[in-house]
Amino acid sequence: MADDPTTHFASSVRLDREALGRQARKVAGADYPAAILDGVSVPVFVLNEQRQIVFANTAFQQFVPDDDPARFIGRRAGEAVRCVHADNDLAPGGCGTAEACRNCEAIQAVLQAHAKGRDERTFQLVLQGGEAVNAIIRATRIEVEGETFIIVALVDIKDTLWRRDVERAFLHDVMNIAGSIRSSSEALSLFDAATQQDYMSRIVTACDTLISEIHSHRLMISAEDGDLEPTFVPLDSLVVLERMISIVSQHTAGEGRSVVLAPSARSVVFRSDEGLLSRVILNLLKNALEASDPSQTVTADTGQDGGTVWFSVHNAAHMPPKIAARVFRRFFSTKGASRGIGTYSARLLTEKYLRGTIAFTSDPESGTTFTVRYPQDAAAHTARP
Repeated sequence: MADDPTTHFASSVRLDREALGRQARKVAGADYPAAILDGVSVPVFVLNEQRQIVFANTAFQQFVPDDDPARFIGRRAGEAVRCVHADNDLAPGGCGTAEACRNCEAIQAVLQAHAKGRDERTFQLVLQGGEAVNAIIRATRIEVEGETFIIVALVDIKDTLWRRDVERAFLHDVMNIAGSIRSSSEALSLFDAATQQDYMSRIVTACDTLISEIHSHRLMISAEDGDLEPTFVPLDSLVVLERMISIVSQHTAGEGRSVVLAPSARSVVFRSDEGLLSRVILNLLKNALEASDPSQTVTADTGQDGGTVWFSVHNAAHMPPKIAARVFRRFFSTKGASRGIGTYSARLLTEKYLRGTIAFTSDPESGTTFTVRYPQDAAAHTARP
């Protein structure tokens, strides 16, 4: 398409409304039953040779809500789902014509199916609102009354990817802790009794951390499945925070960095689920340490504001606006594959199970502060759906 100024990749040519209407009627009335596609539980749509939608089943229409499903006819898939690359100055001919479309697995599947009959691959699509779609695309070429069409099915795999990332993060942390236990155990025989006692304390702390990580893994799977039943008991905010600081200081995220308790921290008696709350605070502390440069200090604080108890975690790093806008997203991470589930899980546990709120501020001058707030008696507040 080097001689076509309206595309950087796939053809921008489209059929007119009359031709589209004829194709849509042909597909809807074909011997192969469109009614079957409409009864499939996954999003399915049919493209013509110009990659325009001529049929979309009910699941696809629910996947991409629109007041008038007929508006899908004639659009390309990326335009219908509002792909971030499909409707801007960088895509002169719409979906498939931006430079970024060269790396789009979805359009590659469609083009390969047109050429070879069938294609299947995984892809990630970023929507204009910032949400990421992770799915398997299956594209199959068919012939209807002498014309070529591509049937496309989308299988959502976000839950599979989430569980994979949780598992990888879990194994990463467990291996680090197990390595620490082994190193300390091997060193015991090299030291005198006093030093051995110090190493034994380290081993006990590492074992406690290992148990905590295993519990955390089970907890996050249950939280995602909606199977958690919080148990609200009396707690002391200062005791909880000091214990989490002690645990995270032994974590690999704390190497070369330190966590300190703010002088302003105050003891507040309240009711919450100790295990879930501990996981929220621990995740925020770990994220703050991972965001900090070596030798920087993370500060943790707690106090009371009216009928709420709050916890805050501060680090000196600043999050640019583009990162800040995505920090609570399920699949977003600034730390590479399978990392960065902490802020998402902190929000999930806080808002869905602990009846609280989570927010943050970030600017170059003062750094980043995450704050969680909970009612002093969470059991008296209605849980969020």
